[in-house]
Amino acid sequence: MTNPVLTPLVARRAELAGEMHTLQTRLHQVHADLASLDDVIKQFDPEYQLAAIRPKYRRQVTPVETATIGRAVLDTLRRAEKPLSAKEVARAIMAQRGLDGEDKGLVRSMAKRVDMALRYQRTNEMVREAGQDGARVLW
Repeated sequence: MTNPVLTPLVARRAELAGEMHTLQTRLHQVHADLASLDDVIKQFDPEYQLAAIRPKYRRQVTPVETATIGRAVLDTLRRAEKPLSAKEVARAIMAQRGLDGEDKGLVRSMAKRVDMALRYQRTNEMVREAGQDGARVLW
């Protein structure tokens, strides 16, 4: 007889074991790629200090952040008196949240998130393009 508690636990363990195997395979590939890059760098400069290269980390955007950006984009567009570009929407959201609008990296990052939210909302027919101002799309 099968234990009704045991069946989903076994299934979950099987999923995790598969995920672990996939991640280990990916980790081995990344390690090999890193070693290859190190070899090429050393060919060009045998004295180069590879340990001085700091790792670059990417922060993953959570689904909650994506949802809050989407809502903020829609709210900003509703209050706007004229069509706005993604960068203008991003700056407005940043001002509402008290973020530094002079930080070019932060503005660029926020503009990318806003642009992704706008394109997603366009596919769901929540927003539409209102025209263009040069190369910029207005929403």
